[in-house]
Amino acid sequence: MKERRLIWTGVIIVVFLALTQFAEAQQESKDQRTGRFFFGADLGLQADTPDGTVFALGLSGDYYLTEEFSIGPLLQMGFTDDLFQLGLSAQAKYAFDLAEIPEVKPHIEGGIGFIYSDLDRRSRRDEDDVSFLIPLGIGAEYRLTNSISLDTTFLFNFTNLDVRDENFFFTWLVGLKFPF
Repeated sequence: MKERRLIWTGVIIVVFLALTQFAEAQQESKDQRTGRFFFGADLGLQADTPDGTVFALGLSGDYYLTEEFSIGPLLQMGFTDDLFQLGLSAQAKYAFDLAEIPEVKPHIEGGIGFIYSDLDRRSRRDEDDVSFLIPLGIGAEYRLTNSISLDTTFLFNFTNLDVRDENFFFTWLVGLKFPF
């Protein structure tokens, strides 16, 4: 329960910061994203994993086919002393334009891939498994400058892992995105 409060508090803080205009950002002209690749590096948390709440690292890439629609890879990693999770998926993302706040771009995304989970318990046998991964997410991007954005994403991950019979976990990531 304490971890969920921490996650929701973090989500509220990031959304508040994203909606306030704490940096001067200039509006990009139309089609400035189309045909370009953006790289993202994120830190965060994964909740409801086989080892509870864990530290998370995320790497992503977005190739924009249109100004709003992108495709690309998503790498999610979760770490504790006892758990290592590595998920790789191909994602499709749709970003919405807000006419009132052009610096903020909310997005939805979904994808499919694979996840490897390794749980090492000192008192029990090691458990590891590979399964499919279906991450569905929502988030927002806040343009800090013309080339750097603050990005946050909340992912609902569906799996079929045999490690502790885990079928679902959350990932919350916050990081920076920039053209590559």
